[in-house]
Amino acid sequence: MTDEIIHRLVASSNRGRYALDEPDGPDLTAGEAVAVWLGDHWTLGQVEHAGRLYAVERTGQAERGYYFLAADGSCCGLCTGMRVRLI
Repeated sequence: MTDEIIHRLVASSNRGRYALDEPDGPDLTAGEAVAVWLGDHWTLGQVEHAGRLYAVERTGQAERGYYFLAADGSCCGLCTGMRVRLI
């Protein structure tokens, strides 16, 4: 079932996660199918999670995090303000 509602990613009240529309809204989880608005069109893919994904500038340490894996194999980090639809 496709969710035709367009959501905005926000920082979740659950540390290290992204939620839909409000901090207490539903969290995105690894494996969840979504479409993300990128480059003026909807890109199909899914949310994934990995360790050592992001470097923290002040410490230089790698941290785990969520990212978007497109159906064509390309990927990008998730960030607040992104527009998403649930698939």
